[in-house]
Amino acid sequence: MTAIPVPESTPPLRGLFGGTFDPVHLGHLALARSVRDAFGLQVVDFIPCHRPVHRDRPGAGPEQRVRMLELALADEPGFRINRVEIDRDRPSWAVETLRLLREEDSHSIFCWLMGADAWAGFPRWREPEKILEMTHVIVCARPGVARSPTPFDAHFLQPGESLRDAPSGRVAWHEMPPNDCSSTRVREQLVAGLPAADCLPPAVLEFIRQQGLYRRRPINPSTA
Repeated sequence: MTAIPVPESTPPLRGLFGGTFDPVHLGHLALARSVRDAFGLQVVDFIPCHRPVHRDRPGAGPEQRVRMLELALADEPGFRINRVEIDRDRPSWAVETLRLLREEDSHSIFCWLMGADAWAGFPRWREPEKILEMTHVIVCARPGVARSPTPFDAHFLQPGESLRDAPSGRVAWHEMPPNDCSSTRVREQLVAGLPAADCLPPAVLEFIRQQGLYRRRPINPSTA
């Protein structure tokens, strides 16, 4: 499937893909490609967070995670890194990120990418109504995953509707091709000393080895 050509006068669809990317893996890239091609996104911003809100601190530091993204996206046209969250040493709230991005870009139609599990918890995000005032949401689900009901179900696209029909506030359900890669699985493999090449771009795997990331930490006998 190829990207849908869009007339120059049409506002571009700009994908926003946030996460810890700890580490970035082939599943992230497959998701971004699939959404880009299915919805005709002109660009996808990968937005690594500085401090995640709903999970533990990442195993790799902010600049290490940015460097892994740089290596992973080097040959991916239309994919780029956005440092809007990395450069702010505070918890990363989507609504604050969107406000900052909207201040610098009033023309594009934003499309926030998230997984089906994140969508199920979306009502508990900070100011979810405000988020939908600034962006569309594309929910990416593995085949066979059922859609969890939320108070925002009325925002889902109806047959024949498009994300281009409104500047924000619509939700699209996008079924992904099967992919078993996850950052948790990759970290567990690396900690156990198992190969993780099936889920990591080669340059990212080499960087992890060089930096000694995600290794099992030795137990201190005095505190065990």
